[in-house]
Amino acid sequence: MQLIDSEIQVRHDCPFCELSGAFPDASMSHWCTESREVLEVVSSSAEELSAVLETAKQILPDLEEIVRYGNSALTIRNCHCFEFKSVCAICDECNCWIIPPIHYSGGFETYRIMSPGRTALNRMMARLKEIGEVNILSIRPADNLDTLQSIGTIPVHFFEGLTSRQVHALVTAFEKGLLDIPAARSMDDVADEEGFSRSTYGEHLRKAVRRIVQNSYPILKLYDSEAEKRPAGPRQQSR
Repeated sequence: MQLIDSEIQVRHDCPFCELSGAFPDASMSHWCTESREVLEVVSSSAEELSAVLETAKQILPDLEEIVRYGNSALTIRNCHCFEFKSVCAICDECNCWIIPPIHYSGGFETYRIMSPGRTALNRMMARLKEIGEVNILSIRPADNLDTLQSIGTIPVHFFEGLTSRQVHALVTAFEKGLLDIPAARSMDDVADEEGFSRSTYGEHLRKAVRRIVQNSYPILKLYDSEAEKRPAGPRQQSR
């Protein structure tokens, strides 16, 4: 089977496209599990973000939670992907697979899709043209399944915003056992070997950890919401 890796742009009758079209300067990303979906909104101002969220409350039914952090926010609700003739439903029917997240800008949504050959991709494109405007942004063969391992599943790269010193502090903390439980080395020893004071090295390390958690926060929040819905296991008895 020859996998095809493609990126397509779609505009159709969809609440997320409507929201993106109303706020073209805001960046939006969307992904879901089988039961929950998250929309991440990133805006240049707190005022615009508030306006986006107020509009989202009106056009996205049964929002369960809104979490704001800086000029970004998450909305969480039950998944509605297969309740109407959506892009997700059409891809599923054509045996194609969406690689999350889905990105929205200026009323268009952008998908990265894996398909088992050109026939399935062409069938999917024909179906999508029945519901709206469709453009292929890129298409290339995926020579092997290793390609799938390199596909990201969060809208922001893990390392975006990290300085070189923060990266080095994180790497050395891991390599020298500072992050082990219990720690194999002390903060003072590692900082001294790296040529920093304890406070300076610790600051670089904390900022690095915070940035990585911030960059992956949307997907962490989604997993946390999923965990809350699962029934709790039996309590472990204390020894």
